[in-house]
Amino acid sequence: MAREAISEVLATVAHSQDANDWDRLAACFWPDAVYRHPGGVIEGCHDIVERSKAALGQLDASQHLVGSLTITVHPDGRSASASAYFQAQHVRAAAAPGGGSLLIIAGTYTDRLEQRDGEWRIAERVQAYSWREGNSGVIVR
Repeated sequence: MAREAISEVLATVAHSQDANDWDRLAACFWPDAVYRHPGGVIEGCHDIVERSKAALGQLDASQHLVGSLTITVHPDGRSASASAYFQAQHVRAAAAPGGGSLLIIAGTYTDRLEQRDGEWRIAERVQAYSWREGNSGVIVR
């Protein structure tokens, strides 16, 4: 049951990002969550959502594919580790001229999840890139 709930949280992150559903995205992270990514560290659910909103809200479309998921529920039954590959496609037609409208990023999410009051959410996410292809100007920071 825990593995199913954790899998659902991880899929919901991807779906909510692509739908620009920021409230639904926030519900996947604990208020004190930490997000480590190639550009730095974000502390707190509010700031994690704001970063996603700034990067993805300007796009015409995005699609975050998450797979090859492994989940380990720890013996305490209230914490877990998960790892998944991702491939994220970002589309913005008004991107820099000559650079194309597509940016694809692939890599790994490594998550630490906690169950609090019967609910599973991400406490820490580490994002690592394996490769990138396309126009980095698609995402304006």
